[in-house]
Amino acid sequence: MSLHVVVPEESDALPFTVEPSRVQVASKEVPERIHQILAGLQDGGAVVAPLGGDSLSRAERLVAAVHDDALLDYLRHGVPEGRESALDDAFAAPGLDQETPVTRAVWPAALGAAAAAVRAAELTARQRRNSYALVRPPGHHAGPGWHGGYCFLNNAVVAARTLREEGAAKVGILDIDYHLGNGTLACVQNDPTLPFASVHSSDPEDFPYGFERGPGLFGVPSDPGTEGFLALVKDAVSHLRQEDVDALVVSVGYDVLLGDPHGSWTLPPDVFAPVAALLTEYQLPTVFVQEGGYGLPSLRGAARALASEASR
Repeated sequence: MSLHVVVPEESDALPFTVEPSRVQVASKEVPERIHQILAGLQDGGAVVAPLGGDSLSRAERLVAAVHDDALLDYLRHGVPEGRESALDDAFAAPGLDQETPVTRAVWPAALGAAAAAVRAAELTARQRRNSYALVRPPGHHAGPGWHGGYCFLNNAVVAARTLREEGAAKVGILDIDYHLGNGTLACVQNDPTLPFASVHSSDPEDFPYGFERGPGLFGVPSDPGTEGFLALVKDAVSHLRQEDVDALVVSVGYDVLLGDPHGSWTLPPDVFAPVAALLTEYQLPTVFVQEGGYGLPSLRGAARALASEASR
């Protein structure tokens, strides 16, 4: 059964980020990431599916349920007249300085990504097949009232809420990005219908620098290696199974791979074949949502490995 991939329109929403010194640097969150990942997914048997007719309006309604009005208004209208971008620490995650600018292209790009997450979840719920929201910008660092870490709207939580509306009683969210999805954690912390688990680096030098402890949070301070990573993913899936979830959203981060400029682990691209096998073993309706992964040479092989298993 083919994996269905939903891809929003290409955008140049994030041309640069800002260092702590406030020096602008070129963003590594570039359109070529999506080109490479899409090629790999198709190599592995995935097929592209179009957005639905009401995906955008449904996404706008759902992001209003996930995020505060003040954040959404800032993303829509926060760039002052005569300027091309804005950087406001008022919308940074607690304890962090804002490093991700808002440009005029941000709102349509972020809403388009959320709409792709909605459509992928609809396909999974209605056709009982796995889907993949191949989105940029990513979303798992976007919290109820903040954005950052390349993220503006939380696509994974939007996908999970879509599955809930489509009839799932409890939707597990599993984050396997190198970085803790601090935004996702904050968005679902008080919602028992959306249990969360995460495998991530807990090195204090890694974004978001402060790490919570608790059930479902499988952070490790150094490179776990392939076998260690697979063991952590298995533990995280088991944690969600114990929560009796009947659907799954997976925040996929290819920044766990060797050579990623935003990570320090050394996993090979083909690790995503056994990862996908672990994730699909229980045959839960599953939506994959793209998060990080910035080492361009590794992306196609990793996506091919995932899709080859997820399409079975």
